[in-house]
Amino acid sequence: MMTSKQVSRIRQQLQDYVEVFAADFGRSERRHWCGKYLEGLLRDGERKSIEPLAARVGGDDQALQQFVSQSPWDDRAVLFRLRQLMGGRVRGGEAGVLVLDDTSLPKKGSHSVGVARQYCGALGKIAHCQSIVTWHWAASGLHWPLAAQLYLPAVWTEDAVRMTKAGVPPAAQHFREKWRIALDLLDEMKPQLPAYQAIVFDAGYGVVLPLLAELEKRGEPYVAQVPGNVAAWPADAVATMVRASVGRPRQHAVVRDRAVRPLSMVNWRERLLQKPALWTNVQRPRADGANVRAVAVRVQASQRGSRWRQPSVTRWLLIEQLGDETFKYYLSNLPANTPLAELVRLAHQRWTIEQGYQQLKEELGLDHFEGRSWRGLHHHLTLCFLAFCFLTRLRMPKKTPLAA
Repeated sequence: MMTSKQVSRIRQQLQDYVEVFAADFGRSERRHWCGKYLEGLLRDGERKSIEPLAARVGGDDQALQQFVSQSPWDDRAVLFRLRQLMGGRVRGGEAGVLVLDDTSLPKKGSHSVGVARQYCGALGKIAHCQSIVTWHWAASGLHWPLAAQLYLPAVWTEDAVRMTKAGVPPAAQHFREKWRIALDLLDEMKPQLPAYQAIVFDAGYGVVLPLLAELEKRGEPYVAQVPGNVAAWPADAVATMVRASVGRPRQHAVVRDRAVRPLSMVNWRERLLQKPALWTNVQRPRADGANVRAVAVRVQASQRGSRWRQPSVTRWLLIEQLGDETFKYYLSNLPANTPLAELVRLAHQRWTIEQGYQQLKEELGLDHFEGRSWRGLHHHLTLCFLAFCFLTRLRMPKKTPLAA
């Protein structure tokens, strides 16, 4: 956060930054209030909701409220331009990673759009909160948000009156799992994105096997943390067609040897711990140079349902040991010649955005918005992203103008 003097020194740069989005905000008064809102997010202060923010910047709280909650500017168009602006700094440089995640915004009431009793990561328990699906870019010690969309639980999508009252657009008024929202956002961003090495995400998404299958279908490289109960076949498991004695002919090959079965991640760990020569100490991408004991082997994906005995695509299984009893598991479709150290490095890139979430919430008020509408929430999220990227560009080499 910045003091009044610090904000005064960068006020012209902030105005120039806002002008980059002039075509998206349109009318001059919207750009004016955008600048005021961003200044309020950047300045010192415990609460970044409308009234204290307006008092801090000497603005009209009703005008700011109208700008955020009612003004018809398109938050997706602003984020499109923001991705262009930030992506221009990495083209031709080191390839980064895309980080898929979601963040929760605790709420006391139940009237704000999307609020429901669900798992709240911010509180570590089931509670009333909003859940936001997000994408981030991470590379070379820098990271920034790319896109965000509110997840609507079924209790919302089954209540058309409630959604209409909250201003949920028609296209969003049907239930979509978080992973499907994430894929929609990826499709929207894809033409703008610089080259990236992989998509990385935690076990909350890694447990969704249809997501892994969909990424593989699209040719997207990924490193996915998975829970210990996810299973995988040995790499040498062979599936063959079996002639059915009665009924319709079988359509899928299966593993005929009943002694060969898919193993859970925990079972793989126990098997590999019996082969200590396979494990290696690998340096994690951290400033303290800490190591992790790790092993990576090739496995085949396990499918569920009626085709559970049909192995699928070949993947990497990466296991990390952090302490005597702590293990983490990852599946990846990166090439077979990918070094172990590279798998570990990419798996840990996801953690860079934890600092970003902390700054977005504690310094920029991501979770301070008190409005109830879909438009207001997505406008606030977008403005917080603009503030975050402004600060990020301030830390970038001076050779690039802020408005470039």
